Amino acid sequence: MQVEAYRRARLLTGAQREHVLIRVLGLLQSFLLILLLWLAGLFVSLVATRGETRFPSSQAELLPEWVKSHSTGSDRQFMLFDQTGIFPLIAGSLLSDNPVHRLAGRGLDRLTSAVPALRSNYEALSALLGLATAAVLFLMLVAWQRRRMIATTSAQLATTLRKQIHRQMYRLGQSSLPAEGLGPVINLWTREVNDIREGLRHDLDVSPRAPALAVGLFLTAVLVSPLLLVFVASLGAMAWLIALLWRRERVQVMERALRQASIQLSLLHEDLGLLRTVRVYGIGEYDRERFDRHLEEHEQAEIKRLITTTPGLLGVGLIVGVTAILVLGLLGFSVVINYRITIATMLMLIVALGGLAYPLVEWVRLTRVLRQANRSSRAFFEFLERRPELQQEVGAQFLNTIKDRITIESVTLESRSGRSLLAGASIEIPAGSRTVILGSDDDSKLALACLIPRLIDPRSGRVLFDGKDAREVTIDSIRAQVATVFQADLVFTDTVTVNIGLGDPINTLPRVIEAAKVAHAHHFIQDLPQGYDTQVGLLGHYLKPDEQYRIALARASLHDPSIMIIEEPRNLVDEETRHFLDDTMARLAEGRTLIVIAHRLETIRASDLAIVLHEGRVVESGPPRRLEQESKLFRHLLYTEFNEFASGDLEAGKVELAGAIRGGV
Repeated sequence: MQVEAYRRARLLTGAQREHVLIRVLGLLQSFLLILLLWLAGLFVSLVATRGETRFPSSQAELLPEWVKSHSTGSDRQFMLFDQTGIFPLIAGSLLSDNPVHRLAGRGLDRLTSAVPALRSNYEALSALLGLATAAVLFLMLVAWQRRRMIATTSAQLATTLRKQIHRQMYRLGQSSLPAEGLGPVINLWTREVNDIREGLRHDLDVSPRAPALAVGLFLTAVLVSPLLLVFVASLGAMAWLIALLWRRERVQVMERALRQASIQLSLLHEDLGLLRTVRVYGIGEYDRERFDRHLEEHEQAEIKRLITTTPGLLGVGLIVGVTAILVLGLLGFSVVINYRITIATMLMLIVALGGLAYPLVEWVRLTRVLRQANRSSRAFFEFLERRPELQQEVGAQFLNTIKDRITIESVTLESRSGRSLLAGASIEIPAGSRTVILGSDDDSKLALACLIPRLIDPRSGRVLFDGKDAREVTIDSIRAQVATVFQADLVFTDTVTVNIGLGDPINTLPRVIEAAKVAHAHHFIQDLPQGYDTQVGLLGHYLKPDEQYRIALARASLHDPSIMIIEEPRNLVDEETRHFLDDTMARLAEGRTLIVIAHRLETIRASDLAIVLHEGRVVESGPPRRLEQESKLFRHLLYTEFNEFASGDLEAGKVELAGAIRGGV
């Protein structure tokens, strides 16, 4: 099993000593389970024999000295003993033809020397129950400690992986674009990380506990009866093979039934869609017969599919049942007829062989989980190894406040999926101006805006600040001059104070309140349940879209940038809110370069420069009033987004005429 990527991810926890300790505890847990099995076997043997046994007189030299004091008499061939604790099991082992059994008998004899309580019935019963109780308590303590350590270690791994993803997000550029979406990253953040975490959890839980338990159970079965083990194991392997073949055939039947049911369901959908044709051509009788035939065939296919949903359940159950009966019959025959094994031996063999299924199933499941964890680990490391798109050159200079202009020069930009967002776009934005960006492609407009704070870098072309290439100045000095208000990032789950002040100690409550007043947000914030301490965002108090927008404007105002980039919401509410926003925009524009992705006619008309994007190119730029007179595309955008020229039932095709009329007024 090749799981190199998973092993590499597992090392990120740095908790290798904890891993070793967890595995040691797993071995101890398996040992305790085997010990409990043996204690149970000794208990059953004691209960079944009541400490009574007989021993051949001819082999009296094999008897331990302590047993002779429990003699109750003898007959011609056997010596009789009573109240001997677990000695009947020892006697049966010592007299066995199997050398393994004789070795086990001598081991049990030494055990009675170490634990003399096992030499009498009452004391043996008490000792076995006491040992079992202590083993169970110790087993529960070990299991609880392992579970706690496994949970802690696997959760720490998931946290480490998510930190790595978060850090990589800082280094990657185009993740800022809605066109890219957070879907792949969210999938990596949740499903892939969870797969790796589950891989580590199962790895620590199963290995080496399950293999050790399997080995212990197998050795127990070998010790109990090697010949019966071989026979029963062969019978089980044959049953497993037959069940596997049976199940494979039933899966094929189920797939055929599912395919047939899907075909008939598609035909029924088609029948429903033919109703208009049926009515027009008067073929109702034929359509009913056709529909009933398809419905009946779908019913038969559904019955077969539902019967076979659990493939081969009845067949596999029959095979397992017959195999279990044969095994029990064989063991019962060995106990009742041949006297080859005792009841305790039979029960131990059943438990050992039945218990083997658990570690084997766990191991098979582990291989499947680790394969998935390895695939997810590869995806995780592929993401981490992606080269950051934002590069800062060695010796980058500090960028002073923009005094002249921002120049976007022949910029070409594509999304990661390969879609063209900007194609040779060029524009100059004078410092201190109010600029709006228009266009039918929201992602292209946002891409143009994201170039300025270097959230993304172009594939070709340059962004210049007062003639300095953005790549030749530090990213921090650029972003210190820029504030953004994007619709996807208006508020987050925290208090209003933190949403505006961003947790910076320098942004005291009076400063936050002053910024909220600039954005006309102070009055509705005061009405919130806890005022500025009210938690808002996804898991907090609900805010209307315009209220979220004003909090984001207050945040941008508090940052006090020289360049402000704002994406307006598409739908605003009442006239009072519009008035507040117009006043806020006027205040924010004072002494700043304001760039707006505009969705309000008032914003466009109040701007100094309008940039019109079409198919990734800047096709028009200039004062809005001039563009309204000279540019058909500009008028078309105004019409489609604001319906400025529509009156009554004016058709879209008459936009040029309406624009010409307005231009001449």
